[in-house]
Order: sequence, then structure tokens, then C-alpha cells
Amino acid sequence: MKNFIVFLIFTIFLLFVQPARADILALSSKNIKYYGIGVLNIPKNYKVHQYPYPESKIIREVNYEGLKKSAIVNSIDMRKVSYVTYIPSENIALLTVEASTPTGWYNVYLNQETGETGWIYVNDNSAFYTYKSLFYTFGKKYGIRMFNDLNKEKKILYAKQSFDSQQLEQLSYPKHISFTVIRGNWLLATVSDMTKQAKVGWFNWRNDDGTLNMFPNFKEQM
Repeated sequence: MKNFIVFLIFTIFLLFVQPARADILALSSKNIKYYGIGVLNIPKNYKVHQYPYPESKIIREVNYEGLKKSAIVNSIDMRKVSYVTYIPSENIALLTVEASTPTGWYNVYLNQETGETGWIYVNDNSAFYTYKSLFYTFGKKYGIRMFNDLNKEKKILYAKQSFDSQQLEQLSYPKHISFTVIRGNWLLATVSDMTKQAKVGWFNWRNDDGTLNMFPNFKEQM
């Protein structure tokens, strides 16, 4: 009994002394209302301009240098900024991109609810990912996961890259999903379920309108 009380006190202590996590993950399709052409990994220090040139009005300025788990940056609550993924400890902060210029300017969605946008200059071509390259970069590393609100009609592995092909498996509770190749809106997936049995087939990862059915499983790294 004494050991249990000590353990309980220690657990409560940890809850109070540890700062709240600020990690943000796109777990549902509703988290991304404006998909645009891809995502931009925002640098630790950035300014948001009204137009794509340095002299234009600055509408937001953020610095999360050294930020680990705090949710507040420069008096801005990062939980209210519409990142599709925000893991400051891993230097990952993804905003969706509406448009870009050849000179390094990106028009990003600052608010997924209102559609507010602004221009950010990033002198690093590798910071921008099309959704296909996003899957190849992070999905290959962490695996992928289906959105929580995906209809069961979408949770199907097919024999070929077509809805008219044979349905191999209805995926109810996939434990881990990896893939080997992406062709158009289809990817060749290997799925492990609760029985730890691997199933292989084609999965429709992106719809014809550009919206996604799944996302890189950043959660596995935390």
C-alpha cells in the first residue's frame, strides 16, 4: 500500500511539472480544409508578408527557436495556428501551400477555418513538399495512417490500381501501414492488423479532387 501511494504521488508530480505538449497532428480529414498544392516546412524564424516581396507589410512574425513543448511563441498560441503537423522538437512545422513563385515565395494558409493566407520567403527548395514527396519523405520513415474519419468504403485494399478491381481486404483496425511505390492516386501498401498478419494491395491514398485519405504517421516518432 505504501509503495502504491508513493507511485501515485510521483505520477501526479510528473503531471504538474511536465510542460504541456504542443505537438499537432492531422488525425482527421477535417483538420485540412485547404489542401493547396502541398506543404511547406516553416523555418524556426519566419515573417509572413501580405504580398510576395520583402517591402510588403508584415502581418505575422514568429520565432520558435529552442521551443520544445511550450505552446506559446511570441504571444501567439501555436495551437490556434493551422499547422497540419507541428512537432517543434523535431523541427517540423507544416503549413499548406496555395501557390509559389520561382523566387522562393510561398502563399501559405495561416488559418484552415477562415482560409486566411500570407506570403513566406524560404530560401530552401527542400522545405516544400508536394503531397507525393511528403509521403515518400516522411511516410517511408514513419509509415502512414488512415484518417480517423475515413469511411469504411474507403478502407479497402484492391488487387489493382482501380476501384473496379478485386477487393482484397476491408481494413477495420490497421496497426501499421507501409508502402513501396506511389502511382497516381494509388499506393502499393503493406498493412499489418491486430493479428500481426501482413496484407498487401493497392490503396487509394488521394482522391480525384486532391484531398487525402491518409497521412504520414508522425505520431510514431513521439
